[in-house]
Amino acid sequence: MRIINEERPHISISQLNTYLQCPLCYYFQYELAIPWRTTPSAVAFGDIIHRAIEVYNTSLMNGHKVTAEDMTAKFTEDWKAVIETNNVDWKSADESADLLMKGRDLLALYYQEFSGFRPKAVELEFRLPILDPSTGLYVESRDAVGRIDLISERGIIVEVKTAGRSASQLDVDTNMQLTLYSWAYRMLYGEPEEKLVVVSLVKTKEPQMQLLKTQRCNKDYSRLFHLIARVIKSIDDKVYYPNPLNIWGCRSCQYVSECAEQWPL
Repeated sequence: MRIINEERPHISISQLNTYLQCPLCYYFQYELAIPWRTTPSAVAFGDIIHRAIEVYNTSLMNGHKVTAEDMTAKFTEDWKAVIETNNVDWKSADESADLLMKGRDLLALYYQEFSGFRPKAVELEFRLPILDPSTGLYVESRDAVGRIDLISERGIIVEVKTAGRSASQLDVDTNMQLTLYSWAYRMLYGEPEEKLVVVSLVKTKEPQMQLLKTQRCNKDYSRLFHLIARVIKSIDDKVYYPNPLNIWGCRSCQYVSECAEQWPL
């Protein structure tokens, strides 16, 4: 991580979520850019799964044939490289081997579902002005940025997530990242997407893949951008404080010692 030094600063959904969960954590991570001491195993797992799927989706888009074995080989290679860094916070002694097996199983499920998919874009990065056409809200000081995992030729937006439990329909219907992606698609392509699909790769004892569909409308965009505008104002006003109600986040926070120094109990 680094301090963003650019002519027009930006905000992402990750930054927004971090600030909403704990403004002081946002300050340590995005303003001071204090590196994480370790990488949580769930974060490492999600990153490497995404890399393998990105390679596979890119090959599909370019018309190249990639097998399920190719995808799992990429995952295995990257997973072993992460293990060798000795910087992962494992929950148990055998978690690494367990996640390796689950990752292979989940990628096999993804391959079965998406082998005939026709991508229009893979890992599409965007930087757009924070503009709500419905209300005229415009935040001049920052842009909205993001990266869409996959878009089909028919305009289906696909977001891939790894999780330890099954997602609910409410989870995807209220997900702010999907709201931003829907809005960005309409800004970039000048038309509404066909639908939003969340691919949830669940690391249960028997790995499973969920496909959940959702949609967004102008009211969703307005709600999101008015929230973003208020968070940006708080950041610009340097409103940083710990969230004592975020107890589960505190237990796994990378900045426990820094928090204790600035906000002694």
